[in-house]
Amino acid sequence: MTAMKRTLAALSLSLLFGAVAFAADVTGKWKGSFEVPGGPVLNLTFDLKAADGALTGVVIGLPPKQDGLEIKDGKVQGDSISFWIMSEYQGSPIKLLYDGKVAEGQIKFIMGTEDGSWSTEILAKPV
Repeated sequence: MTAMKRTLAALSLSLLFGAVAFAADVTGKWKGSFEVPGGPVLNLTFDLKAADGALTGVVIGLPPKQDGLEIKDGKVQGDSISFWIMSEYQGSPIKLLYDGKVAEGQIKFIMGTEDGSWSTEILAKPV
């Protein structure tokens, strides 16, 4: 490997590790709400744990398990977070995707269906 390739490889790794080091700290409980189309307002609690670019935890307040639905494929990249959960709508299973941006001490989520037919905004604040 030439000296230039080694230098570029080292720089690339430094940038990658730097991005992970400056990832938003979202660990903790966050509360937000949204209105179900033609239905009630649902209050959600996001119990999150971020470590090494991964995001785990539960979303509390959605059917079928009011005590929490497990976060799947959670990621933290800089000030962005993403994950999905399996919930229920009118008795049928539904996969909900979450994309969030962390800014000014809050998370602005876009939550929507996998097929893109519905989405809503959720502003979550720390508890």
